[in-house]
Amino acid sequence: MQVQSFIGKVSITGLQQMDHQINEWLVKTTPKVTFVKQSFGTDLHHDGRAREPIVVITLWYETGKDA
Repeated sequence: MQVQSFIGKVSITGLQQMDHQINEWLVKTTPKVTFVKQSFGTDLHHDGRAREPIVVITLWYETGKDA
């Protein structure tokens, strides 16, 4: 079993970008996803003055090599 995590900003654009990244990864790796977890938190904004909400999507999966 392996794990892949995706982190994105909580905004329409941020979620669309994360959807795109996840979909590309799924097509490229063709994993058998066994568990998905979604978590929310905050991260320091790139300018260092404020915190911004983020979402973390974690996928546990198996590949042909894992089976």
